[in-house]
Amino acid sequence: MKDQKRKIETFSFYDHTSIENHLEKMAQKGWLLKKMNRFTWEYHRIQPKKIHFAVTYYPKASEFDPEPLEGQLVYRDYSEYSGWKFICSSAQMQIFYNEEENPVPLETDPTVEVNVIHKAAKRVFLPSQYLLLGITILQAALFISSLLGDPIRLLASTTQLTTGFLWALLFLQCASELITYHRWYHKARKAAENGEFLDTHSHVLFQKILLLAAIVGCIYIIINLLSAGDKFQLMIYVLLLAGVIALVAIVCGVKDLLKRKKASRTTNFTVTLVVDIVLALALFAGVTFGTIRSVQTEKYEPDSILYQVEAPLTVEDLVDISFDGYIKENRQSESIFLGQRALWQWPRREGNEHIDVPTLQYTVTIVKVPAIYNFCKNSMVNKPKDRLDNEGNLFINHYESVDASPWQAKEAYQLHWSEGILFKYILCYEDRLIEIDFDWEPTADQMRIVAEKLAQAE
Repeated sequence: MKDQKRKIETFSFYDHTSIENHLEKMAQKGWLLKKMNRFTWEYHRIQPKKIHFAVTYYPKASEFDPEPLEGQLVYRDYSEYSGWKFICSSAQMQIFYNEEENPVPLETDPTVEVNVIHKAAKRVFLPSQYLLLGITILQAALFISSLLGDPIRLLASTTQLTTGFLWALLFLQCASELITYHRWYHKARKAAENGEFLDTHSHVLFQKILLLAAIVGCIYIIINLLSAGDKFQLMIYVLLLAGVIALVAIVCGVKDLLKRKKASRTTNFTVTLVVDIVLALALFAGVTFGTIRSVQTEKYEPDSILYQVEAPLTVEDLVDISFDGYIKENRQSESIFLGQRALWQWPRREGNEHIDVPTLQYTVTIVKVPAIYNFCKNSMVNKPKDRLDNEGNLFINHYESVDASPWQAKEAYQLHWSEGILFKYILCYEDRLIEIDFDWEPTADQMRIVAEKLAQAE
């Protein structure tokens, strides 16, 4: 039988009432709080009994303090004299317990209690929540901008959709924390004027649901990338996730090390902040450089994971050509809405030498949700726009409907450009949309082959 246990608790910083009630229930089950770590609370086994708990706040304290402040020590001595034993603290929060049947409360003045909690909240809790809320709103704006600018690419990307989902969860967490706190604070002030204490409350279950949803979202991304077979994106995502975890671990380790070394609060905060910023910039720069470097390197490595693909349609299927210098680049993504695969086939160059052989590129978008089919089609067809240049000349750039029967499609569109009609088409089938770009004019027989190869390809 284990004598120690750790639990992830999701109580709000200010919610002393729920914390006290929770700790009382844990004690009745035979578990007494021992330590509050950064991400978990640690309990040790005791004989089940009824124990009273009190959560108080000391606004001047900080998680960067090497030792308790003098005021905290005085308060603990006073509490000990009153029968309340100190258990542990976390930054400004202090937790005490009392085994007497009807102990004298630690807090006897509701006005003082409300003011102390609010002062403590203003130091870290409220600023951090407002900062996170602002970041989530900015991310929402960027997500909407991406949705309006290139909805097909976003809807086909599990990573982008799930990242947007995670930011939405964080927004809900911050918004619920701030709304709940301010509602309590304004009611508590009025109650305190009448000499009444007002219990705090938070959405503990809601917070746990958000946390679980975030974990499921991260797992889903990895599973999706594995099933889609996109090793390159999977590698980048795993490295980024590992980098973030390492960053958090290192920053927390530096802070704890400085506390053990008895560094001052200012020194600890400054060093930890600098380490955090430097590592964050290094992580961002490293992932960006690594991604660019990998892509650049793979341009000269035909055997790389980008180019070893089984293409449903190749130039060789359409044109009688014998050329072994082709490179086929594959990009694929998949979400619950869309599945998308893009392939480019072009000749590998040696130096600046131009090789005059046909090239091909196409994107197959499989629409999994019929309700968004027309939205996706219209987004593709209407994406190119005619425009006027600075001198008032009209620049033609739009799709026009053409005969779809040679393509065995429901609808077909061809791109019109100022310098002439291009051999770039959008083909509409029952459950998919195909964008295909030739550097020659396709024949009726080649159109039929495209339909046979791509209209039913997975």
